[in-house]
Amino acid sequence: MARGGVAESVLLYLKSLAAVVLRKMKTIAIKRNALLLLFCVFLVLRASCTDAEIEPLARPPLVRDDKFGAEGNFCTTSPESIVFPLRVLFVVDSSESILVTDPGDPVSGETGRERAVSETWRKVLEGGPEGVRVGILRFSAEAHSETPEDLDTPPDGLPDSYYTTDTGLLQAGTAGLRVTDRTTNYLNAISEAYFELRTELKTADSESLPLSKYLVIFLSDGLPDVDSHEALQNTEENILDAVKQLKDLAARYHVGVFQFHTAYLSSDKGLAYDKSAQQLLQRMAEMGDGTFRSFPSGESLNFLHIDVSAARRVFTLKGMSAVNQNAVVDRNQILDYLFPADAGADGDASDGADQANRPDAAASTPEDAGIEDADVEPDAVDLRLFVDIDGDELPGCAEPLVDSDGDGVADITERRIGTDPLVPDTDDDGLNDRLEWRMQTTGFDARDPSDAKCFIPDPCVDQNQDGFCDCLRDVDMNGQCDCVVDDEQPCHDDLGHDCVDEDGDGLCDCPDADRDERCDYDDRDQDGLNDCEEIFIGSAKNGYDTDADGLPDWLEQHAQSNPVSDDRLQDLDWDQTLNGEEVLAGTDPWCNESATRSLGSYRYVVEKLHDDQGTTCYSFKIGNITLVPSATNPNADFPGNGWNRILFFIAEVSFDDPGAFPIYRVACVMVRYEPDGNYRNPPSGRVSLREKDFVSAGAFNATKDCIWPKAR
Repeated sequence: MARGGVAESVLLYLKSLAAVVLRKMKTIAIKRNALLLLFCVFLVLRASCTDAEIEPLARPPLVRDDKFGAEGNFCTTSPESIVFPLRVLFVVDSSESILVTDPGDPVSGETGRERAVSETWRKVLEGGPEGVRVGILRFSAEAHSETPEDLDTPPDGLPDSYYTTDTGLLQAGTAGLRVTDRTTNYLNAISEAYFELRTELKTADSESLPLSKYLVIFLSDGLPDVDSHEALQNTEENILDAVKQLKDLAARYHVGVFQFHTAYLSSDKGLAYDKSAQQLLQRMAEMGDGTFRSFPSGESLNFLHIDVSAARRVFTLKGMSAVNQNAVVDRNQILDYLFPADAGADGDASDGADQANRPDAAASTPEDAGIEDADVEPDAVDLRLFVDIDGDELPGCAEPLVDSDGDGVADITERRIGTDPLVPDTDDDGLNDRLEWRMQTTGFDARDPSDAKCFIPDPCVDQNQDGFCDCLRDVDMNGQCDCVVDDEQPCHDDLGHDCVDEDGDGLCDCPDADRDERCDYDDRDQDGLNDCEEIFIGSAKNGYDTDADGLPDWLEQHAQSNPVSDDRLQDLDWDQTLNGEEVLAGTDPWCNESATRSLGSYRYVVEKLHDDQGTTCYSFKIGNITLVPSATNPNADFPGNGWNRILFFIAEVSFDDPGAFPIYRVACVMVRYEPDGNYRNPPSGRVSLREKDFVSAGAFNATKDCIWPKAR
């Protein structure tokens, strides 16, 4: 260290010491003598100091009253309070032989198989239970659905579902079972059932699948009877393997209950034939965890042996997590601030920055980056843009950065790249600023509305010349748009138009049901990531927690862990703290913040209280959540104006399937913080949350469900 530096440090120390001494001196003479003495000591030190390793005293960090915590009680979801999806698929033999084993009624023409199927689906749909759908599949040489349903006329022309609640469609499908063909192909029937089941599972909400019950009811009057070139395929081994594939498909999607039931109608070919057919169908039922029933000739066919009631599940706690949406820890943004990339002619960071000259991305300080005695001179430091835990007046590893709009891009970064710190998607293209900033080397720009392609406009056609674009959704062809002014399928405007062209470019404008002059992008699972963003991230568009690890996709994306693969037991930064623990603690899984972890990490206490009628109750305390001073926003209360949105997530799973996709509830608390004067609202920095404050994730709406302090 330079001699002058040592002297300056000593001088600062002597000055502070002199101030203390002066306050305690009683007379002017003593004060004068003390000053002379201290000055002499300084002269001696200045003349005799060497290059010894003497460091200046570290400036103590600013004392901030910026912590927040919550406590309360909650119970797991009651088995009686949730809709449990039920799907029933009838797979019915319609080969010509069944004309003999199940002839139609002489008067009505109705067959026993029609009556049994009709009685069952009417029982299932009785009372209009939510979440119940039925499908009918007829097979002979070929197999095809009798109940395809287009829910929103997809562009590929394929049905959305092969299950329905439309009684008219079910009646027609049941009547279609009278149609027969010459042969019986089991493999074709099971393969078609696999396709229809997979179609349904792919569009289902992943959280609902562990609670669901999927039934296949397979009815035949004999062994497979196929053409010669298919005979070798329809072996018992292949048929049982096909049933196993159905079962494995259901397990892969974490279906709560899957059962493959079989029923046999006795034929006219004798006892030996009946025995072989019965054995095959019984083994199929055993493979599919179902039941088997044989109906002798003349006995009325029914499916009373099959439990078609919905399943009930007991829930257990998978985990609890919290996050301050307006604080982000991100070593990449800190390094980008400390070591900015080469700037372009307009002063913005260039896309072609020389990455070879930048420090190691895993580093958290200049020294960690391999830069000794680095002369770090970033833009003028604004201490309101980060929480200076270590007191060095520079953002460091795991020090929370202010993120006023909660998009994952800190205000300190948004200033540099020219995006709006109060708007999560500056260019309104469907990708939040964080995603586009991370993908900037692949051509994305958070200020370019044309690069994401999240909204592909339809042409505005006005054939009736009424001054408005023709209706895009009119499935029933009644001349009126199918949209309605509600949360399910909102129209573009209050007049019922689902397509308008206000800018006159010949293309339909993007939807804007809330009239905020910004596009509305679909978020079917309501997890905070719209469908387009989930495509780029790779997460599920119909699931709140793609990897079923108990951490919501949005939280993992915010914390930079992996939302599509369970990485909780990994340690990306080699700091002896697992990724899952870092996400829960609000620290950065990509940098070693062990020196300051105790000051910034969230603290959890979750304790079991008691069990009561299928539910388990818990108490919890979560504290040490750091608050930040979000930016001033003259146009709205939030985002900005010092407000922090704190989210609490409860994840639950079926007691007997802990690896299933959890169901989530969310609570939200608004807290305000201002460093000047250490103003905090609520002043105590704590709230008590009640059971009713936790809202089902699919129904959560931050605008109406977040809890604000009484005095604002």
